[in-house]
Amino acid sequence: MIKKSGSTTLVDVARAAGVSLKTASRVLNDSPDLRAATGARVREAMVRLGYQPNELARGLKAKRSAAIAMIAPNLADPFTATALQAVQDVARQRGYVAILASSGGDVAVEETELQVMLRRQIDGVILIAASSGKSNLKPLIDKNVPIVVFDEPLRGEDVDTITVTNRKSARGATEHLIAHGYRRILAVGARPYLFTCTERLAGYRSAVKSAELESMELLVQHENDLTTERLVEFLSGPKRVDAIFSLNWVCTMRVLRGLNAQKKRIPKDVALISFDDFELAEMIPPGLTVVRQPAHELGYQAAVALFERLDGKERQPPRKIVLGTEFIIRGSCGCTSKDRR
Repeated sequence: MIKKSGSTTLVDVARAAGVSLKTASRVLNDSPDLRAATGARVREAMVRLGYQPNELARGLKAKRSAAIAMIAPNLADPFTATALQAVQDVARQRGYVAILASSGGDVAVEETELQVMLRRQIDGVILIAASSGKSNLKPLIDKNVPIVVFDEPLRGEDVDTITVTNRKSARGATEHLIAHGYRRILAVGARPYLFTCTERLAGYRSAVKSAELESMELLVQHENDLTTERLVEFLSGPKRVDAIFSLNWVCTMRVLRGLNAQKKRIPKDVALISFDDFELAEMIPPGLTVVRQPAHELGYQAAVALFERLDGKERQPPRKIVLGTEFIIRGSCGCTSKDRR
């Protein structure tokens, strides 16, 4: 008589496969020195009996939870969501689950989430930090919990870090606008204390300085502060600009809203380039020219780096991986379809 899946034990599986309990346990734990035929017979019995291993018990025995955590400021952000998918894919392939948490960009909330993960005996953490200036990682480091940081590195922490060429890419985008003949280029950014904003702003400043142009900047503490009223002074009058370089996709959405409210046409009245691509960018007439970050690759590289640490490579020096971006030319920068050929 076959038991219901919830009551089937490994003893039942061993008996059905004609092996010892020890052998069945070794198959369950993927021991490498088992005969293929034996492993196949045991796995077939597991499927036939509907056996579901107790992951918690296995984790306690191995002193692992078979779970990793990923904490980010905003899980709904398209960039973050794409990276998260890559992390989950890698974790799933390794038999792990990925527990997701949002810090809301708040350092205190991030610290609380890290403490929660530590209490849950999480095996490793992938973090998009709420701030590059303050670290909450010491309790995890003290417990030898592997940590990988990406997008927003932490100053003074020796952990694996995955970033992109923020400064170089921002300079290239600004130089593209300058090559079109634009001379009054506004950089629009939020949370200037973040590494990503700082680096992209540095790239913009480098380009305008080299071209002997005036640096024009609108920086706010949070994207919600980027209102149409804040943009108005740069869309008319003596401060009027002829191009805008937005330093992240949320700022881009705020800029688009402001341009629409002021009935400004892109690129006839104001050219626009966005650092960050998003799903509707090519659908917004005439199509947004963007710096596209390799979000999926960032997540994948972060997950691979974390599992390498979990596999025993914790003694290797921390790695600093920097990935390139892609410049996607559409129409908002002033390029025509002929220019893009």
